[in-house]
Amino acid sequence: MEKQPQGIQSVELAFELLESFLAIGSPVTLGEAAARLGVGKSKLHKYLTSFGRLKVVSQDESGRYTFGPKLLELGLGILGRMDIVTFCDPELHRLRVQSDEAAALALWTSQGPLIVRFLHNPKPVAIAMRVGFYAPVAVSAAGRCFAAYLPEQAYAHLLDAELGTDAGARERFRQELRETVSRGYALRTEPNSSIPGSQALACPVFDGSGEIVASVLLIGFEGREGGPSPQVIEALRHAAHNLSLRLGWTDEP
Repeated sequence: MEKQPQGIQSVELAFELLESFLAIGSPVTLGEAAARLGVGKSKLHKYLTSFGRLKVVSQDESGRYTFGPKLLELGLGILGRMDIVTFCDPELHRLRVQSDEAAALALWTSQGPLIVRFLHNPKPVAIAMRVGFYAPVAVSAAGRCFAAYLPEQAYAHLLDAELGTDAGARERFRQELRETVSRGYALRTEPNSSIPGSQALACPVFDGSGEIVASVLLIGFEGREGGPSPQVIEALRHAAHNLSLRLGWTDEP
């Protein structure tokens, strides 16, 4: 068995305690934390004292411990330096291989979903999508995916331009958003001359605050009766879920 290099046990324990605090998820007293973490109160108090000096934890008015501003500052600093396209690229490549379809990444802009990364279908199937393509909100999988998790004012101007005053189309769009949230992904099965690919799936990617920051897409499905298979849908959901977790999102309400 390969011998592990020696480290600093107190540092490793400190991180274990921070992870345990995250799992608790709410402010706790010293006694409550010691009982739930299985650590002696005296020992835990020493760690919390140091965490407090570093602003890693803080105490509220009732004396309960919770996370401090330093962790948020560090997390935001890391995210601010992160190139979302580079960050998502390995997952997109895996997704393309697993699904055998074209994969793409979209970010939200004031003009709607913007395709910032596109990986061609492994098979010789022509899909004329390009980086820089703006997908419509109402009739694209990417558009529906973002609209389902964004406030309406973010896309109302785009919806007005696409649907005008057509009350029936607007109601169908709202129903699509409800279904998107319910199943966890947006689906476009109807052909549209302005959108490459006969069909498309889109899953949201969330950050640590629960905000949608990107949409991962699969595009194609030519020759597949009934649309994408359950395996393809699960591969997409798994990829988006992995990316969200790496950005600090948790699936807890």
